[in-house]
Amino acid sequence: ALAFTAPFSHAPTINGDAPGRCSLHMHGESCAPTPYGERRRDFIISSIGVASSSLLPWHPSLPCTSQANAEAGVFYQRLTTTKEIAQYIHKFCNSEFLSSVIRSRYNFLYRGLSLDESQAVDDGNGLAAIIIKDEPYDLLDPDTYQSHEAATYFQSLEDEMTAVGMPIKPSNGHLGITCLKEAANWGKAASIWPLGEKGVEFAWLEDGGIFWPNDKRNRKVVTSSENRSDGRTREELAVALQGDAWEIMFRADNGFVAVPAELDDELRTYLTEMQ
Repeated sequence: ALAFTAPFSHAPTINGDAPGRCSLHMHGESCAPTPYGERRRDFIISSIGVASSSLLPWHPSLPCTSQANAEAGVFYQRLTTTKEIAQYIHKFCNSEFLSSVIRSRYNFLYRGLSLDESQAVDDGNGLAAIIIKDEPYDLLDPDTYQSHEAATYFQSLEDEMTAVGMPIKPSNGHLGITCLKEAANWGKAASIWPLGEKGVEFAWLEDGGIFWPNDKRNRKVVTSSENRSDGRTREELAVALQGDAWEIMFRADNGFVAVPAELDDELRTYLTEMQ
């Protein structure tokens, strides 16, 4: 896997009142970061149900708005039963990622949903998965962590990852975490499933942990590669998925499925049956 040494940053002490993505893991205290969903574009929430016999493909040309409401906002596509969620993931999820999840004994990668996304997965008619196609890239935005130092750090990562030719970087990636409780600090926790075989990539710190705050020198960032054929990428990503509250940066050009964590057990059961 490609790797480089991440720039060192003097991270501020994080406590329950200070910004930080994973202060619960680092200090044993919960944090209440500014809900980044409030800064995202509001979406019109659809109640579209997808029948298991006609699962919607992930292809970017799939229309996401109805003709009557095209000017009002974007409709989420919803998968309304756990069985059809599993079928959709089995058919359209990135095969490298799905294989890594299986090899990790079904450890999931989680992300806290924004307010509008949370409403989409639980619209009062039962829990559903949603297909997210245009999630804003916010790692270079000082508002994400309420910290200019954090934005500067991620810009340094951007420069370094670009310099060594990594196909993933903060400007085209999102962060997920292997710990459900940590993801819930940022919104309703959901497992994420990148779609398609192209434009999907992953990166993590070789010695584990979170990208920010970063209080260690010589932290190495490791990334999977779209061109790896020896199988090691799956093994390495599977190990990362088993990490204790490890953050994994993911690139998902085709979008990703977000499945509310309440459905984890059922989803594991169905995916295991399809293996």
